[in-house]
Amino acid sequence: MRTDILDFHEFYGSPLGAVTREFVGARLGEVWSDGAGLSIAGFGFANPYLAQFEAAQRCLALAPGGQGVIRWPAEGRNSASLVGECAWPLPDASLDRVLIVHGLEESPDPQRLMREIWRVLADDGRVIIVASHRRGLWSMFETTPFAAGRPYLKRQLDALLGGSMFRAVAWSRALFFPPFRPRFLLRGARAWERAGARLWPGFAGVLMVEAAKDVMAPVGLIRQARAGARRPAIAAPSPVRMEGARMEGPAALDGKDFGGYRRGRFDGTAK
Repeated sequence: MRTDILDFHEFYGSPLGAVTREFVGARLGEVWSDGAGLSIAGFGFANPYLAQFEAAQRCLALAPGGQGVIRWPAEGRNSASLVGECAWPLPDASLDRVLIVHGLEESPDPQRLMREIWRVLADDGRVIIVASHRRGLWSMFETTPFAAGRPYLKRQLDALLGGSMFRAVAWSRALFFPPFRPRFLLRGARAWERAGARLWPGFAGVLMVEAAKDVMAPVGLIRQARAGARRPAIAAPSPVRMEGARMEGPAALDGKDFGGYRRGRFDGTAK
């Protein structure tokens, strides 16, 4: 069972969530900058991090059906939608970048999810996974959404990528400070983050990996991945939750034109 959308919304609206967004977002910015000219989709609950890609040609927030969805962005045309876990309503090779935050740990079939990401990415596409680290404090404190589902070790993420036709190109870590909510403790979060990156990198709260689509994967695996996504469709097994309102049925994306994307290239590495 997935974490409820309102729990994510509450966490990222708190002071602890704001600091979390700052540190994780800084790592994302090192790699994808402002997303200039790219078509980007976030899956899980990536909404707090998508806003920094202000120069992207298109930005979509995709939420698994069992989680629920909140309108995003708050102003302007809605770009958030419920989707099936492994059946996204997007054409093949229609995205330049995919960002997974709070999307992998609670997935019932992580490899199928990664195969669906492979399908919608362009040949030069990249995916960044932000996953809870099994050895970090954040996976042990149930007061944050990073304690939900299945945390990962680096070797486990690497094996998942390799078995899903991706290859890791850059690794990073974040959230070295303890996930405590009192404001007076959060004032020292930046010092904790700097010290942790130098002194105890193996105990980060989250692992972050950027991976490239492996177009040289064995033909059998590629055919299997494409066959598994015969007809993408939006699925909403539970009511959609919206701020201040409740409505039934799936939320649809406003835009239908997925053509004409300019392909991006990787021009940075996360340290």
